[in-house]
Amino acid sequence: MQPLTRVSHEHHDLLWRYVNQLNDLADCLNCDCLDSARLVAQLPQLREVHDGLTGMLIPHMEAVEAVIYPTLERLLADHETRVLLAVEHQEIRRLVTTLGTFVNDDPAAHADRATVLGLRRVLLRLYALLKAHLSEEALYIPILEDRLTPGQEAALARALDHLAAERL
Repeated sequence: MQPLTRVSHEHHDLLWRYVNQLNDLADCLNCDCLDSARLVAQLPQLREVHDGLTGMLIPHMEAVEAVIYPTLERLLADHETRVLLAVEHQEIRRLVTTLGTFVNDDPAAHADRATVLGLRRVLLRLYALLKAHLSEEALYIPILEDRLTPGQEAALARALDHLAAERL
């Protein structure tokens, strides 16, 4: 079985691809677009990112919530850490759902400047939140490795990998 660090890095490496695409897509929509041509040109990439986030990120968050957060809460005796991370997960889910609305609607419905700017805001907010959140999650791995026995760490890595694999 892979160590917890490797499982965590593998999951995060897959997710960073989509996170970075969010920023790139937001940059593509920084014009005064009054027709849907620019948005239509970006739809395949927007759909790819949305599919990646719903197919990889959301299952990863569910696995982390089921396995990592309860262990952190127990080890740190700090309920607030788990609550703050869960609040961020809730906001990430909301933003992914909002992105899905843009992706699945008729592009002509997004032809006005306000809607394009709204989409850009969703992309930038999601990018910033995920960038910070994934970086923070990575900081918890050394704490877990330091405070768990090798057997507990292996069990946690196995559970995280298994739960994520089931959902990916």
